Amino acid sequence: MSSAAHNSTIIIDTLYRAHHGWLNAWLKKKMACPHHAADVSHDTFIRLLSLPEIPSLREPRAYLLVIANRLMINLNRKHRVEEETLHGMAMLISGQSDQDIAHVCEVRQLLENVLYMLIEELDERTRKAFLMSRVDGMTYTEIADVMNVSESRVKQHLVKAIAYCHQRLYQFKAELHG
Repeated sequence: MSSAAHNSTIIIDTLYRAHHGWLNAWLKKKMACPHHAADVSHDTFIRLLSLPEIPSLREPRAYLLVIANRLMINLNRKHRVEEETLHGMAMLISGQSDQDIAHVCEVRQLLENVLYMLIEELDERTRKAFLMSRVDGMTYTEIADVMNVSESRVKQHLVKAIAYCHQRLYQFKAELHG
């Protein structure tokens, strides 16, 4: 094992010992299933192991939260796809036509794409605050702690995100009808 790899292993071991319990407890509060929380917690540290070099971390918990949030988002997307697939199967079995199912899937995909596009247009800090609030269900206090800003700044980011999305959806609607 190279010296750099050995140092990375020591850093991750230290991070794991210092923060794994906290991260797992935080994830249990956010996720419905304690087993999924444990998986995401461990996967967070596995992601660190897969990095070619461990960055210097001034705020290790904030860094771990970013990784864990991304993993939770991916897990939620996977579960949503599974749920939609099961729902589609149930509709097929109940006798609804393929056209009805296809239309519902197309509308959902269109809405998802539009919302994703709008969120991606936001500046990084506003997008981060918005996703932590709306996807992760974090409180203003929790978001402020992660982002190292005041709660009022978090509220400003969320107002900015909602106003921007509303404005863009209104423009989109006007273009469709206009």
